[in-house]
Amino acid sequence: MSMRIEHDGLGELELPENAYYGIVSERNRRAFDVGPLTLDNYPSYIRAVALCKIACARANVEIGALDSEKAKYIEMAAREVADGKFKGEFVVNIYRGSGTPTNMIVNEVVAHRANELMVGSKTGPIHPNTHVNMCQSTNDLIPTAKEMVVYDELGKVIEAAGYFAEAFEKKAEEFADVIKMGRTCLQDAVPLTLGQEFGAYGHAARRLEKRLKIEREHWNKSCLGGTAVGTGMSCLPGFRAVIAEKLTEVCGRPIETEEDLFDGMMATDGLVIAHAHVQALATLVWKAARDIRLLGSGPRAGFGEINLPAVAPGSSIKPGKVNPVIPEMVFLTTDRVSANHTGLVMGVLSGWLELGTSSGIPVKSFIESCDLLSRSMKVFVDKCVSGITANREHCLEMTEMSTSLATMVSTLFGYEVGTKIAHAAIDENITCKEAARRSGLLPEEAVEELFDVKNLVDPDRMEELFKKYQNFRKV
Repeated sequence: MSMRIEHDGLGELELPENAYYGIVSERNRRAFDVGPLTLDNYPSYIRAVALCKIACARANVEIGALDSEKAKYIEMAAREVADGKFKGEFVVNIYRGSGTPTNMIVNEVVAHRANELMVGSKTGPIHPNTHVNMCQSTNDLIPTAKEMVVYDELGKVIEAAGYFAEAFEKKAEEFADVIKMGRTCLQDAVPLTLGQEFGAYGHAARRLEKRLKIEREHWNKSCLGGTAVGTGMSCLPGFRAVIAEKLTEVCGRPIETEEDLFDGMMATDGLVIAHAHVQALATLVWKAARDIRLLGSGPRAGFGEINLPAVAPGSSIKPGKVNPVIPEMVFLTTDRVSANHTGLVMGVLSGWLELGTSSGIPVKSFIESCDLLSRSMKVFVDKCVSGITANREHCLEMTEMSTSLATMVSTLFGYEVGTKIAHAAIDENITCKEAARRSGLLPEEAVEELFDVKNLVDPDRMEELFKKYQNFRKV
């Protein structure tokens, strides 16, 4: 293999001639070989840093600090990096990869590629620190890139939340007339429709989608111009005044400079809050998956209210068994999101004094959670939710046999009388409707209307009936 030699303040190293990363990256690669998770696994993070390099090059040209010819090739190279052309070059482990190693590996890849474009060789007039990193420090660039990452990753989750909500809204319409038992503490509660149950998941997803959209709009800040600690030392005159404008051009959305650069570079709260919104959505998805698995349990010895699409055989010894594998997959992915929240919180605690966080774990955790959750939601919808069917007759039969319908009697005659009706239904293995009829408490018309389960799932109809029969009320 053809090799080249590079120098830095610690000496010299040999690198593969075809490598675009440089000596600083190689030192970090060798020092932190603790597993396969490198920056290559997080392209949105690399993309954000590369876009910052483009904006900085443009700003440095405008203030007369950077030769326009060098800037042109820096921008061309950084654009290729942002577009994912150099996958495989970002070899630093993510457990050390945040901060300086991330900034420097992008500086080196961009500089080497810019030189190649400019003079046909990786070695040339463009230097990773002097030119690509001009007017920047890792400490102001990484928080800025983080803002861009969070904005983009939240976009994925918002899209998936809308997709999830729409699927449940459609099922709510489809199952609007499927009457079933509601359950609390896994015991009979009172009737509702399967549509109302599915509609609740859709409504919750819309609520969380709205919150995520609001949260996303907060991620439009830049710390560039603060350099190492917020004072702007080594930032050339005029850079602060134009960098937000250049970031806005590059990102295609308004970017503002942090009002307090010292706070912006030290801050730890933003990622925790943003990820909490993601975790809240994951919790809803987890609950929906858990409930759907339970409602579809059976086929003959479970709840059996709904049928889930068959994805794969479910047993190595039991013929015909089909497991709810998609909901079970969702349990694991949403559990990972919850675990990531703990990792993220611990990671942001790595920063001391003027540094917010020096750990790559918060960004890693955030990217992983957003990617995993958005993918899982779409798989859940496509391979499970959209294909669910209802066992209408079974749902109705269980509802009409439930002793919870004695609630209609207790509302009119008191809890003790209602309890007697429920026990009579149990002892005689009859419906509460029949038990109420035999008790003689109500006329036949009232029994028919008050125990018609179609009336019991309609709040307006219930109110009408209680008004109609309020004269019977003995409470």
